[in-house]
Amino acid sequence: MVSPPITPVPGTRVRERSSSTGDHWNVRADHLGAYRRLVTASIGAAHLTEVHVRIERMRRPHRGWTGSPGIDGVEGLSVLPKGDGVDVTLTLHERHDAGVVLSAVLRMLQPTASGFPSLTWTAGVRADGLLAEQVRDVHEDGDIDAHVRRADVLLVPGVGDATGVSPELAERVVPVREGTWGDREVRLDPTIHRPHGRASDAVGDVVDASAITQRFGTRIGMRDVKPLRSISAVTGVGQLDPVLRTQLAAVGVIGVESESELPPADDYLGWQRMSVDGRRDALREYSPQPAVVAWPTVSVLLSTHRPERLDHALSMVRRQEYPHLQLVLVLHGDDSVVAEYAPRVRTLLDGWEGEWVLIGMPAERTLGHALIAASARADGELLTKMDDDDYYAPTHIWDLVLARMYSGAQVVGKALDWVYLEGADTTVFRPTYPAERFARFVAGGTICISAGDLAQVGGWRTLSRSVDKGLLERVLQAGGLVYRTHGLGYTYVRHSADGPSNTSPVADEHFLTKTATEYPGLVRSPALGTE
Repeated sequence: MVSPPITPVPGTRVRERSSSTGDHWNVRADHLGAYRRLVTASIGAAHLTEVHVRIERMRRPHRGWTGSPGIDGVEGLSVLPKGDGVDVTLTLHERHDAGVVLSAVLRMLQPTASGFPSLTWTAGVRADGLLAEQVRDVHEDGDIDAHVRRADVLLVPGVGDATGVSPELAERVVPVREGTWGDREVRLDPTIHRPHGRASDAVGDVVDASAITQRFGTRIGMRDVKPLRSISAVTGVGQLDPVLRTQLAAVGVIGVESESELPPADDYLGWQRMSVDGRRDALREYSPQPAVVAWPTVSVLLSTHRPERLDHALSMVRRQEYPHLQLVLVLHGDDSVVAEYAPRVRTLLDGWEGEWVLIGMPAERTLGHALIAASARADGELLTKMDDDDYYAPTHIWDLVLARMYSGAQVVGKALDWVYLEGADTTVFRPTYPAERFARFVAGGTICISAGDLAQVGGWRTLSRSVDKGLLERVLQAGGLVYRTHGLGYTYVRHSADGPSNTSPVADEHFLTKTATEYPGLVRSPALGTE
């Protein structure tokens, strides 16, 4: 066996064996971060019918989870745990570009969000592992179909003039340079530089900038993210390279010049707000995704049988800063109820830039029926549920979209960190369910799923209670993943007067156990959506 003619990627070893049916590669990688860089470096290097991949150290989201390779002509496939890592063998009926084959293996090992528009790659693109999970198509010279445009989005090396590419070849061409994709600056890889594992209530070490560079160098790698969980903030952040500052922010580390800018140690809300604001800004502004595709459209599904809560509910929708929104509002009641409240809805939404639809639902129908009807009328690529009495910060939907991007999960939702108990007139901070990790439970009023993934698992169940749990169980049973992001920007409200009309089976007393802290009254804060 020999080494193939590709640029060496640190942390990987590749050996090649050729046969009449195509090239076979044996690949070893120290970790997934190194393997991702190998995927994009391999584009155009060979055509493979078989690959054997050994990742020395990695953890999948759940024991036994394996993703779909998303490639045609699979004749053989095995995924076996091996020590602290995994062995994968993939055999194909026909030859495929090496980058495409290695990317198929990556999708089996690392979750990949569905619905991402197809990209077409060309050899020589210096992606350094960015969007490695999206290498499904590679353009070669002379590879043009006379009847169908070859590519929608074509990634090309960022040298020379890309304006001369024929429109018959691609609708849009994105030149890729180191640190720049098209006209956007790219500083991070959201599959690496993400807050995975960062707890909501963790107030850890505060270190200075020199300690960061001594320990981690000038860039954050995949194996650095876990050790960084113990670091909450870095001082003297202006001394750090801008790329390093951005990567630290994306994993949740707060950057300040002086320790005096940080909240007191017991101010959980203050620490959480600074961390979440930083990671949101970094992931939204410096990820590669918006350089190649627009942010997905989102439909808010809002069902209510309490018209007196319309003012509050619609104000929570209107305040959302996410740019591509639709509201599907379901009112429980007969046609006369819809006719009575339609003018009020129109007034409350007057001037809102989003689109909206109002539909009625017979009063005897369940919440599950209402969500089924709302989903059928929704136009968004993503669907998210909002409840009529909870509080949502303006950045709430942004948080869900970003969490889906960096987790690759079928369902994302928020941790149930912040709860207001009307009967006790108390706000509790209760980070019982760890944030920023794959899970089996998320706050029901924050569930977000793509329309395609919802249809694939059979949609909502026609339940009157625990509708959210019913959907999560369907997703998990189908081999999908659920990711619980931070709980900031969502305040769950328990009304003492709701009694049996509340769709949650849990009593108020439950939320007064295992609290980190309690506050009298409703805590008013923009970060919680309560101001």
